[in-house]
Amino acid sequence: MNVLISALPSLLGVAIGGLITFFIQQSITRKQQTWDKEKMILDILNKKETTKFEVFNKILHMNAKYPVLEYDIHRGPELNEKEYIERIRPLLYEIYHLLAESIVYEVENIEDIYERHYVLEAAEVGDDEVLALSYMKIMKLIKQEFKDLRESTAANLTIHKIPKKKWKWNSWFRYSEEEIREIEAHRKKNQKLS
Repeated sequence: MNVLISALPSLLGVAIGGLITFFIQQSITRKQQTWDKEKMILDILNKKETTKFEVFNKILHMNAKYPVLEYDIHRGPELNEKEYIERIRPLLYEIYHLLAESIVYEVENIEDIYERHYVLEAAEVGDDEVLALSYMKIMKLIKQEFKDLRESTAANLTIHKIPKKKWKWNSWFRYSEEEIREIEAHRKKNQKLS
């Protein structure tokens, strides 16, 4: 009986320690799972953004290489239907689900006019101007997204430059430079006294 009473505090300590360890591990595991889930979501978003900007690059390249928007001295800019449908439209629909609402609105505007042309087999007055304006807005919005990307990248690079705190190993502990100065001052003071 005495052995049981003397062993009881030890057993109680082991049980409490085990419970504390269990709850700490549960908390750490939950935090790790949350972090992994957030990281996975961020990775997916980054891949989608990368895909979107790669296609935007292709669109800008096609816009520069082919006469998608033709300029007439008397009528102004005019969207070249053949070049748009063959070169730009497939790229826009490749990333349609990733496009900003403002770009989608302009793409739909162009599609509605072309659909009306197809059904009615005739263009209405002002359609050419609307087509050209919508296409120019798409190009402007794409360029604005690149500008925003560059600005956010530059801002993130400056944010992530964290000043490094200099550490020096002393025995088993890490001390900051300020702590090391205090320790050395204390040692010097003790040496003078002895």
